[in-house]
Amino acid sequence: MRKYFHIIISFFIVAILVSCEKKETPITLPAKGDGVAMQVDMGENYEFQFFISLQNNTIVHISPTKNWDLAFSCDPNSHAIFLNGAKLMSAINTHKSNMADVGIADTSDKADAWQYDNASGTIDSTVIGDWKKSNDVYIIKLSNSSNKVRKIKFLSEDIFQYKFEVADLPAAVPTVITLPKRAQYNYTYFSFDFLAEVPDVEPNKESWDLQVTTYNYTFYDQNPILPYVVTGVLLNPTGTTAYKDSITPYNSINADFALAMPLSNHKDVIGFDWKKYDIDKNLYTVDSRYNYIVKTKSESYYKLRFLDFYSASGIKGSPKFEFLQLK
Repeated sequence: MRKYFHIIISFFIVAILVSCEKKETPITLPAKGDGVAMQVDMGENYEFQFFISLQNNTIVHISPTKNWDLAFSCDPNSHAIFLNGAKLMSAINTHKSNMADVGIADTSDKADAWQYDNASGTIDSTVIGDWKKSNDVYIIKLSNSSNKVRKIKFLSEDIFQYKFEVADLPAAVPTVITLPKRAQYNYTYFSFDFLAEVPDVEPNKESWDLQVTTYNYTFYDQNPILPYVVTGVLLNPTGTTAYKDSITPYNSINADFALAMPLSNHKDVIGFDWKKYDIDKNLYTVDSRYNYIVKTKSESYYKLRFLDFYSASGIKGSPKFEFLQLK
C-alpha cells in the first residue's frame, strides 16, 4: 500500500469536523525534546491508517480506512464484533429472530434508534454486544452518507471461525458466510459489498503498538447528541496499555512516574482530543496539556506527546509526535 502516499519519518492523527476547508496556516510548534520525532501523512481527508511500532521506531503497515465494514475479534476468548467507525456505521437490534420477518418497516419508525460503537474496544461498548445471549437479527447501516443497509444474524463462533447470515433488507433468503479466526491478527475484517473477508487491513498483532486511524466518537454534550468521525490514536488490544496525563510537564515525566501510573487497556486512552479545532480560524492546534505513558507488550515504557497536525506545506492530516523510552 506504500505506493499511495509519502511517508515522512513521522506519525499520528486527528480530525473532527470541517466540511469546507480553507488554506491552513502552520503554527509555531513546541520545542522538540530529547525523544524520537515521527510524522505521518494520512491524506488531507484521512484516507489511510498507520500501524506503528514504538520499539522499532517504524511504520509497520498502512491500509485504507474504509475498505471494510465489520471487524470480528480473533481472540479465542472473545466473540466481539465491531462496526467500521470511519464510515460512521450504525445498527439496530430488531429483537426478531427470523431473517424473513425483518424488512424496511423495521427502520421506518426508528430514526432515533440507530446506535454507534464506542471506541474503547470492549464487547459491551459495541452496538452488536454479546450476541450469543440472544437470537436477534440486526440491521446495519453501511455509512452515514448513504441509505444502504443490510440485515445480519450471527449463528455461531468458536476458536476457529464465525458463521452468520447476511441479506439485503427486502430479501427473504440470506447468504451464509463462514469467516475464519486468524490467530496472528486481532481481527478478521468483512465487506458487505463483496460478502468476503478483506485482507491486509492490519499487520501481525505482535508487530505494532499504536494505530493512527479514524473512528466514531459520540458527543453527548451536544443537543441532540452528535455521532462524529474523528481522527485519533488507538492502542493495540494485544498487550498495549496507556495513561493520559494533563498535569505533569512532559520533560518531568521519568521512569518512576511512568511505573506508578494506573494504565488502561481501553483502545481510545490516547484518542483524538490531543488537538483542538478553532472553527473561526479553520485551524487545528495541539493541546499541550496532554502527555501519555504507553506500555507495550514487551514491558517497555514510553512517554509521548503530540507536536503538530500539519505538513511542512501547511496541509492538515499529517500528525506529528515525539516519544522517548523510559524503561
